[in-house]
Amino acid sequence: MPFGELAALVAGARAVIVGDTGLAHLASALGTPSVVLFGPVAPRLWGPPRVARHQVLWHPGHLDRARPGDAHGDQPDGRLLRITAAEVLTAVARLPEPVRVPEWPVAAPVL
Repeated sequence: MPFGELAALVAGARAVIVGDTGLAHLASALGTPSVVLFGPVAPRLWGPPRVARHQVLWHPGHLDRARPGDAHGDQPDGRLLRITAAEVLTAVARLPEPVRVPEWPVAAPVL
């Protein structure tokens, strides 16, 4: 999918549920509410702004807070696997309605 189409899709979404990927950053930039699932890398490093429209889910292990895992590993990270579907649904329910910006250009009033 071309990037412009992807950006339009994310911009028009009620919300996105996404892993810690470029789509999460795109949703943040566009103001689209998001639930972002974190695994090997702590949200404090690459997470969205700490505002209500972005919910972060992460379950670090005992010593995981200081050590990032392998974001490019061949197996899913245990921290990501500890996130449940119920947690995701709860996070989605907490999201506010998206704020829509007017399409540009906005017509100027006729004088």
